[in-house]
Amino acid sequence: MMFVNSLKLFGSNWSKTLKFVLYYIFVLGVCFAMLLPSFFEFKDLFVSNFQTTSALGVMAENYGQGIQNVILTTITTIMAAFSQNLGLAIYAIIVLFLILPFLVNIGKYTFCEMLYSYMTSKTKIGFFSAMIKSLKKSIPFSLCRIVYNWLFLAIIGGVVYALVLPTNEFFVKYCLVFVLYAVLVILFALNKIILLGWTPASIVFDVNVFSAFKKGIKAVKRHFWAIFGTTVLYFGLFWLLTFLLGAYSLIPMVVLMMALLSIYNMTVFFMSQGMRFYINDNKILTPKKLEEVDNINKTAFIL
Repeated sequence: MMFVNSLKLFGSNWSKTLKFVLYYIFVLGVCFAMLLPSFFEFKDLFVSNFQTTSALGVMAENYGQGIQNVILTTITTIMAAFSQNLGLAIYAIIVLFLILPFLVNIGKYTFCEMLYSYMTSKTKIGFFSAMIKSLKKSIPFSLCRIVYNWLFLAIIGGVVYALVLPTNEFFVKYCLVFVLYAVLVILFALNKIILLGWTPASIVFDVNVFSAFKKGIKAVKRHFWAIFGTTVLYFGLFWLLTFLLGAYSLIPMVVLMMALLSIYNMTVFFMSQGMRFYINDNKILTPKKLEEVDNINKTAFIL
């Protein structure tokens, strides 16, 4: 139901989604321009390293080996970039892992602010109007989200590196892809569940970033297993398409996924709080009241 309702809300708010996508493209353009010095410095290094790698894993029986080669080559290339020009490598890391996510997080917060106006009263608000209105809350939210994401990326990096280290031919050929897929889906789903109610709680209750995080966690606990299953479905489809279409599909896939998950965040939070909201211009969804949900959970705990 949460999955279906979020898709319905996506369909009725496609124009808002388009504005967010255009903002994301603009941010990517700005960050790419900032990365040009690093791009020209390391272009030959990346081209020479990846030309010798079976990056696409063309044949199905070699797909595991191809993925292993891509990941290991990426790691060695990044290390070589730091050795070649430490200053520009650090500069690229700052742009990719600080400036880019900072701007993207502000955009996601703005998008959720627009959704909140629509869901509560069908009020239409412009993207930049919503951005200016929410800057006081979106800036500290974005900074805290970046710090959290660094920790998550470190965990993901360590797990993926550990998975591609084994040299057993059977594991690499027949198991690596499926194990990597399952691990990525589960870790990204759990990470999303932790963050799911953070932005909506900040917007709905107008509280600081830390109080919003606590309220978001409490909201998710009310429908944990339903939310977990739906979130796994989202990331299962995302990583399946990524594995099938290749690494070059990541940019459009990530943009679409961020928009869908922002809508999913708001849908789940409203439903967990028992808040009525517009799912389209002609239909209002009325979830179970908050007291009913909490009483059901308490009964289930006792039983």
